Amino acid sequence: MRVCAAAFWLVVAVTRSGSSLQPASKRRAHFINLTNGIEALDKLPPHLQNNVNFVRIQSSKCEANDFYGILQDVDHNLLFHLATGAECVVYDFGSRGSRWPGAEDQKVPRAIWWGLEWIRYALTRTWKLPDGGAPPTLRGYNVRSLFDEKLGRLPKPLYKKLKYYRKFAPETVDLRGAYGVAGTQFDGKDDVYAGMVDAWAAERAGADAGNDLPDGFRIYRATDYAGVGRGACAKKDGGS
Repeated sequence: MRVCAAAFWLVVAVTRSGSSLQPASKRRAHFINLTNGIEALDKLPPHLQNNVNFVRIQSSKCEANDFYGILQDVDHNLLFHLATGAECVVYDFGSRGSRWPGAEDQKVPRAIWWGLEWIRYALTRTWKLPDGGAPPTLRGYNVRSLFDEKLGRLPKPLYKKLKYYRKFAPETVDLRGAYGVAGTQFDGKDDVYAGMVDAWAAERAGADAGNDLPDGFRIYRATDYAGVGRGACAKKDGGS
């Protein structure tokens, strides 16, 4: 059963803007956070289900204050979308109840209120972007000094990974989290999540069947070159 997005989801803006989602004219990319975020698959409209991406920001690493492990897990698909100006929305479900500021009892995933805030700040600083002056906060607490201290000791390979995308000259890191207010129903039930993914994949099976490769491209098969020698690399007869 589909639930109206306006009623089901709350969106946390993890940018310097205090506004909600940007106008629809802006390029937007949608990411499911594994694993609990899989529950959002059948709640997204069909056109988003066909174009959804996946990311893994682990709440356990956030809870363990594994600053560098979180950044290491940020995949290049998400980094590229952010660096090229897309608004990236990460969907997730909280696995534990927590009394959030305000009247409503909300289950906000740590991957969103902790992980995305750290990722956004780290990318903003690494890409040398203006942060609007407002400090990063975790549950209302100013954590700029802590984040700066961690960035000052960023391992060189990790720094190079993040810095690579600075060449695309983004203007801001438009990273947001959307969470199901009621929280997860299936935390830890891997078989249920596997079934959800199977159903999602089955609906999209064959969508690209019969599509040809673009002109000038050919599928590479290592077996076509077996035994031809290092210097020759000539394609074997009969290959296609």
